[in-house]
Amino acid sequence: MHNTIAGISEEVLWRKITASIKDGRNVLGRGYQGKTYIFSEGGRQLVLKAPQGRGVAAFIRRRMIANEYAVYTRLSGMEGIPVCHGLLRNRYLVLEFVDGIPIKDARLDDRTFFCNVLLQKIKEMHRAGVAHGDLKKKDNILVVNGRYPILLDFGVAIIRKSGLAPINHFLHNLFRKFDYNAYIKVKYRKRRDRISDDDHQYYQRTLIEKVAGWIKRSYLKGKNILPGS
Repeated sequence: MHNTIAGISEEVLWRKITASIKDGRNVLGRGYQGKTYIFSEGGRQLVLKAPQGRGVAAFIRRRMIANEYAVYTRLSGMEGIPVCHGLLRNRYLVLEFVDGIPIKDARLDDRTFFCNVLLQKIKEMHRAGVAHGDLKKKDNILVVNGRYPILLDFGVAIIRKSGLAPINHFLHNLFRKFDYNAYIKVKYRKRRDRISDDDHQYYQRTLIEKVAGWIKRSYLKGKNILPGS
């Protein structure tokens, strides 16, 4: 019996992804790990994430894909997370396509409702032992039907290990803070002066974020001082 993924022959998916990588077709987007491709097969749409590059870069990206697969396995069945169908030949991550709009481009029917759901999804993810760490990248939150958040791209996410693992636990706690700060950013649109008393518990701006913000502001200021540079 031939192996299948999402009820589709692995051989069919393999031929499609290798042909697309060679010809540059069906590209949906680009990210840290490489490129994502979209395919229609058997009446459904699938997204395949493919690590790119050679040597050390390719090795790191494959590790990120493997980490993302482990995260999807941990979060399997959770609403607000794309359905993961597995790793095609232990290399290409296969996901169900989600018809959503990146939050940077979306119009929310009810921002309070959306943000309340987003907060609950973040908490549920954390209870499962996963911290995303990159939700401030606005392509990583999709909006479905103007109301519901979908969390994407877990390549740098941290799965909390049991037992004595101080570095892992430190990074997991740090990434949890990143996630909550991303929630605050979405809800208040960078207006920290408007954060409610209830939400102050979720806002803990880290040193890393402060430094990154300073670098970004300095860069933008430099662009304004030196137009066209």
